[in-house]
Amino acid sequence: MPQERRSYSKIFKAQIIAECAQPDTSIANVALTHNLNANLVHKWIRVGT
Repeated sequence: MPQERRSYSKIFKAQIIAECAQPDTSIANVALTHNLNANLVHKWIRVGT
């Protein structure tokens, strides 16, 4: 059975991007904390959502 895609609100994405912008914080660590894939977080940063 195929899994459905998750959708994330723009507010949530903005919060994750803001966390990544903090000094001494790695994107991978933020992604792990929120149970996200690091590549997805990188994409959100590139797109600027």
